[in-house]
Amino acid sequence: MYRNDPDSTSKTTITLIIAFILAIMIVIADKNNDRFLQKTKSTTDQTITPVLSVISTPLRATENFFARSQDRRRALEENTALKAELYQLREATERANVMEMKLFRFEQILKANIGTDIPNEKIAARAVSELDGPFVKAALLNAGLKKGIKVGHPVMTVNGLYGHVVKVGQNSARVLRLSDLNSRIAVMSSESQATAILSGNNSHFPEISFMSEASAWSEGHQVITSGDDGVLPRGLPIGRVKRGNNNKLGVELDADRVPVDWVWVYPFVPISAPEDMSDDNVLTEAHDIPLSDEEAQ
Repeated sequence: MYRNDPDSTSKTTITLIIAFILAIMIVIADKNNDRFLQKTKSTTDQTITPVLSVISTPLRATENFFARSQDRRRALEENTALKAELYQLREATERANVMEMKLFRFEQILKANIGTDIPNEKIAARAVSELDGPFVKAALLNAGLKKGIKVGHPVMTVNGLYGHVVKVGQNSARVLRLSDLNSRIAVMSSESQATAILSGNNSHFPEISFMSEASAWSEGHQVITSGDDGVLPRGLPIGRVKRGNNNKLGVELDADRVPVDWVWVYPFVPISAPEDMSDDNVLTEAHDIPLSDEEAQ
């Protein structure tokens, strides 16, 4: 049998005790070292912070100087561009004034009135959507014949054309909106002067059809009434051209931007057809026309 060596056991025990004591001493020294490092760090921060503050002051001043220099340079460039635009606007204004004087003289010579067809008079009314009626997109006005509203009068909102009157009573009127399937009005592009027909399709995006020149219509063009149909005056704002999902051109209506409450009606009088004349009157007027020398011979 093997027997334990007493000397070896005591040596092992002493070694373990010494190792344990050393471990405790290392732990204590490490904690003291942390406290020392923290204290040293705090002292260093307190010492270096004022120095860094003093050193950073001229650096910040230099950065601010360069930043202000860039702002001044940018302001100088913008000022130069604005001056160039101002000179162009002055020149355009002078040309416009000259053209206005020429146009005024031509009107006097020709005794022509080429002003806008939009009446100055307005009839205010309140509009409510019609739910049960012959049209899908229609509205009712709380004003009618008593206030001077008649069939065909255009109805406007603060943003643009809303529709036109299709039926009128003594105290109310029905408005056919531009988006209704039955709506067809003559329109034109403010940019290209090209004409077309705006056709409603029961949506907020009526289509442009029967274009006089398809290439003259582009997205973003301002659309106004052309007055070619004789139903609406020329120049009423409608909206802007936008291409739909089916790649067809339509108009984003200005009147649909906000809910419609109050509107105004233009008492527009379209060009009437010439009245019927008897044969005697026609012959009398024909005889009043002077003959040329060749016809007289």
